[in-house]
Amino acid sequence: MSTINLNNIPDDIDLSDIRSEIDCIDNQILELFIKRMHACEKVAMVKKRDGTPIFNPEREQEILDRVEKEGGEFGSGARTMLATLIDISSTRQQMLLYGEDGKLRKKFMTAGSELKGSKIACQGTVGAYSHLAAKQFFGDGVEPMFFAQFNDVFDAVTEGYTDFGVLPIENTTAGAVDDVYDLLTRHGFYIVGETDVDVNHCLLAPKGAKIEDIKEVYAHPQALSQCARYIQRHGFETNEYSNNAVAAKNVARWNDPTKAAIASSVAGKKFDMEILEKDIQDIDGNQTRFIVISKNMVIRNGADKISLTFSLPHRTGSLYRVLSRFAANGMNIFKIESRPLKGQNFQYRFYLDFNGSVHDEKVCSLICSLSTEMSDFKFLGNY
Repeated sequence: MSTINLNNIPDDIDLSDIRSEIDCIDNQILELFIKRMHACEKVAMVKKRDGTPIFNPEREQEILDRVEKEGGEFGSGARTMLATLIDISSTRQQMLLYGEDGKLRKKFMTAGSELKGSKIACQGTVGAYSHLAAKQFFGDGVEPMFFAQFNDVFDAVTEGYTDFGVLPIENTTAGAVDDVYDLLTRHGFYIVGETDVDVNHCLLAPKGAKIEDIKEVYAHPQALSQCARYIQRHGFETNEYSNNAVAAKNVARWNDPTKAAIASSVAGKKFDMEILEKDIQDIDGNQTRFIVISKNMVIRNGADKISLTFSLPHRTGSLYRVLSRFAANGMNIFKIESRPLKGQNFQYRFYLDFNGSVHDEKVCSLICSLSTEMSDFKFLGNY
């Protein structure tokens, strides 16, 4: 219940007077906030002297429970406010305690700034969109090694057959490529670059085939999703393939006028196929974002995008508390994905992209703080 009856407000209450009162209270809160931060800095000094960890979840839980209880009807808001203060304090203590000595900080400081190596792995075959992405990122002179599956690309980099892998991670129409997200976490690789490729799907068939002959289409599930309305309009039967260009290659080899593939015009020309129709995707401006992966952390000059992944306990406000720390430090989060954790009901892994550089002290401190507080935290790259 509210402590104020909104239907019985005295006429002598003036809005400007109330605002002045709030300004005065805000100034007091600011003074107390600064005092609290100075006290937290002293706590950091004692923790450094005694070797005590920054994160103390038991004490934090006790404080938040007490505040919520004593806050009465405003208990939930009071808890949220104090939780944010605790998180800001933890980040400040992380910066003071570890400075240049933190494990992750050292990795940032020793990371290479150039992509060294020329052997590239892609999934699919010549003419695949991943092939186009590799050429777009590394230059027309690159000749990638091709592998059948996404996990084969990761294995090639793991075994040292190639220096880098180029893989799709997101499409503007069909969304995230979940398998790549999962493999990225499992292998512990770094993202060292990215490039966006315009996706202009074509309906490809053996020479002499006509569109009215087509009964079946073959393509990667993402491509089938991106052309769903076109496929439905023509009543085609769909067949999923590991890669669009591989589908085109096989359709050309089968030489069956009732079968077609959805792939790029480059693939059509490569396999000497009939391009029955161009730009059959449902939405114009369709793009796929490709990432470049490496076993080694590389942070090139001018890198301004950071990717992280972490899991959180299934607890009210846990995600909000993490995201609020980015807002408190003035950082712009522009993408967040969630993936269910296998074998753990209603538990999720989050993937987060935001603007920043690890060479910015605020950004570095926040990332290092999160890495020490979360048992399942991974820095994916600054690129």
